[in-house]
Amino acid sequence: MKNNIIFGPIYSRRFGKSLGIDLSPSQKQCNFDCLYCELEAKKAQEKMIEIVPVKEVLEQLKQRLNDDIDVLTITANGEPTLYPFLYPLMQNIKSLIPKNTKTLILSNGSKFGDKEVQKALLLFDIVKFSFDGGEQKIFSRIDRPHKSLSLDSIKQGILDFSKIYQGELVAEILFVKNINHSQEHLKTLIDFLSQVNPKRIDINTIDRPPAYKSNPLDLQELETIDLYFKKLLPHIKINTPSRNQHIQQIKIKNVDELYHLIKKRPLEVEETHKMLDQEALEMLKQLLKDKRIFIQTNNNLNFYTTKH
Repeated sequence: MKNNIIFGPIYSRRFGKSLGIDLSPSQKQCNFDCLYCELEAKKAQEKMIEIVPVKEVLEQLKQRLNDDIDVLTITANGEPTLYPFLYPLMQNIKSLIPKNTKTLILSNGSKFGDKEVQKALLLFDIVKFSFDGGEQKIFSRIDRPHKSLSLDSIKQGILDFSKIYQGELVAEILFVKNINHSQEHLKTLIDFLSQVNPKRIDINTIDRPPAYKSNPLDLQELETIDLYFKKLLPHIKINTPSRNQHIQQIKIKNVDELYHLIKKRPLEVEETHKMLDQEALEMLKQLLKDKRIFIQTNNNLNFYTTKH
C-alpha cells in the first residue's frame, strides 16, 4: 500500500497555504512524547525505524506541484529531523519547486546541534522550532523527551544553529495550564530566546485534542504573556495566533485523501465547512457515517478527528 506522504494543501494561520510532506506517514516516530501532542500517545524513540525512500517522497511531490501554494512544509508524524536523508531530500526539493514557494520545516529543535541536520536546515527558507521548557524539570514534564536527550545540549544546539542560519528562524512556545507559565519560568524562556534572537516568537496553547490529559490557558492568560514578552523582547515580533475567519478553500480529490488529512491534522468544524467545497463536504459526511472520523471537543472548540 502506498504511503500518503503528501497532504493538503491546508491553510496555516501563520504561514499561508501549505502543502505538507510527512516523512513518517505510517506511524508516529518522535524523540519527544509531548503532553499536548495532537498525534497518538507513543513512547519517545531515539531514531526513525521505518524510513521512506527519498525517491518515493519526490515521486509523490512531483504529482502535486501544480498546487498553488505559499509554502512547502516538511513535517512528520513525529520529528522530521530524525529522517536520515533530510539533506539530499532538500537538495532535490529545492531544484523542483517554484522560486516563489518557500520551504518550511516544523521541528522540536532537539537535533539542531547535529552537523548533518544543520546542513539540511540551512537549505530551508523558514525553520520553526518549539521550546516549551526552559529548565530540565519542566522540559521533562511537558515534552517527555527520549532519555538520550538533555535540555542543556538542545539549548546549545539551537544557539549554535541560530548563529549560522540566514533564513527566517521562528520559535514557538506552547503553554500548558499549571506547568510552564509561572512568572519565574517565563523569565527563563525569555532569557534563552533573547540569546537565540529569532525573527518571531509564536505564543500558543493547546488547541486540538491532546494525546494526554492536559489543559490550555485561557485567552486572558495568553494575552498577559504576550504583553510580557513584548515588553522584555521589544526587538522580536511576538505573535499570538488567533483563528482567521477568512479561510481559503482547498480541493480534495477523494475520501481517502480527506481521511488522511484529518488523521495528520484534526480540523476545527467551522473552519472545515469554510475550507471544503460541497463535494468534499459530502465526503466528510460519509466518513462520519462510516465512523472513520469523529467529533471531539477541546478548549470549547469542536474538531473532526480520527481519534475515538
